[in-house]
Amino acid sequence: MNTTIEPINIIIQGYSERSFQLKEALSVKSSITYMPEENEAYFKLLKKAHVVITMNWGKSMWNSKTDHSFSDYPNLKLIQLPGAGLDGIDFLKVPLNCKVCNVYEHEIPIAEYCIANMLNYEIKLFDKNIRFKKLDWKDSIVFSGKTHSELYNKKVAILGYGRIGKEVARKLSVFSTKNIAITRKTISIDENISANVLTQNICQILNDVDYLIITCPLNKSTKNLIDKNKLSLMKKSSVIINVGRGPVINETDLYNALLNKTIGGAIIDTWYNYPKNLKENFTLPSKHKFHELDNVFITPHVSAWSENMLYRRYVLIAKNIENLYNGKTLKNMVTIKDQ
Repeated sequence: MNTTIEPINIIIQGYSERSFQLKEALSVKSSITYMPEENEAYFKLLKKAHVVITMNWGKSMWNSKTDHSFSDYPNLKLIQLPGAGLDGIDFLKVPLNCKVCNVYEHEIPIAEYCIANMLNYEIKLFDKNIRFKKLDWKDSIVFSGKTHSELYNKKVAILGYGRIGKEVARKLSVFSTKNIAITRKTISIDENISANVLTQNICQILNDVDYLIITCPLNKSTKNLIDKNKLSLMKKSSVIINVGRGPVINETDLYNALLNKTIGGAIIDTWYNYPKNLKENFTLPSKHKFHELDNVFITPHVSAWSENMLYRRYVLIAKNIENLYNGKTLKNMVTIKDQ
């Protein structure tokens, strides 16, 4: 790319302004504009942009839609995702000669989120804390209170063994859990997993796992992959953790399994319905009332959202923009085949 005459023109689109981190990390001439919404002003600025940093192109991972034309951007050379998920990108609407790249770095906080919630589920720390703040001693060893469980020796199936799955398994190995990686294709067994099961054979192990952790991406082959038939195979004490994408698990089937105590519980961070903006802050995350169930721990898609993760991502984004500026190979290029 020839940018010797003018600075590289960058637009950051999203709800959270991170232009200050990009400015600190960039070492090439640049002009950075932050646009919180996909409005007419945003699309007008895109006509002169070389790079746009966004999770959405032609559609949205958060359910919003646009009828805007996405083809008339001759200067655009890079659509840089500030995250990993490709479900907000319509590759058929990407301009000619424009590349699409994503970033990761979320595996560390997401794995920590999983471990923290698994420990809480076993020890019931939150419940014990709330009771003792009311000076209730009934949990105490002094009065032979109800015992809690351990992560030690638990069987954990990890659906998807990419960066997140591997980081979860690595951290779990400290607790001597028995980890199984569920993947589309056969992988080599590493020191953090005891077995590899193909997705098509998942039913063979579900009756023996204590935790099923969803870390795979959402695509045609994974949508509704976990349904009532598979849920019915699980132990009544089993727990599902979803930090991948909500629709990997059938929405109604999961709710019914939790409501009817077919499984023990769920820890859910990724959802079926998202607010389009902060004005819709109290949007229900599902058509079902998961928030009223007593065997569910829910969060509003926060597992990856650490300050250190954002810093690491923008360092890598800055490096990609510099590579574009200097005509070097871009990192983490993705295409429609990756969906």
